[in-house]
Amino acid sequence: MLVLTRKPGQSVYIGDEIKITLHGIRGNQVRIGIEAPSAVKIYREEIYLQILEENKSAAAELPTDLEGVAKQWSEGKAATLTQFAKKTPKREKDEE
Repeated sequence: MLVLTRKPGQSVYIGDEIKITLHGIRGNQVRIGIEAPSAVKIYREEIYLQILEENKSAAAELPTDLEGVAKQWSEGKAATLTQFAKKTPKREKDEE
């Protein structure tokens, strides 16, 4: 881990596109500003850890029988197509 000393108003760059600026110190809190491209996701640590935990929980709920899932999907797809075909009115051939 890199540890730097900065005074309020001073900045640090991460790469060419991310700028971290120290805005102030209030008691035991440090206020920072982050300038980054909109594609860069920025989370507080506690939120990031919560997201990771939710992703792990969701992954644990996934079925392990992928062949069964593929079979159900293909059967469901065929059933959907059959239902669609029944609901779609048949077009009569144009008379010449």
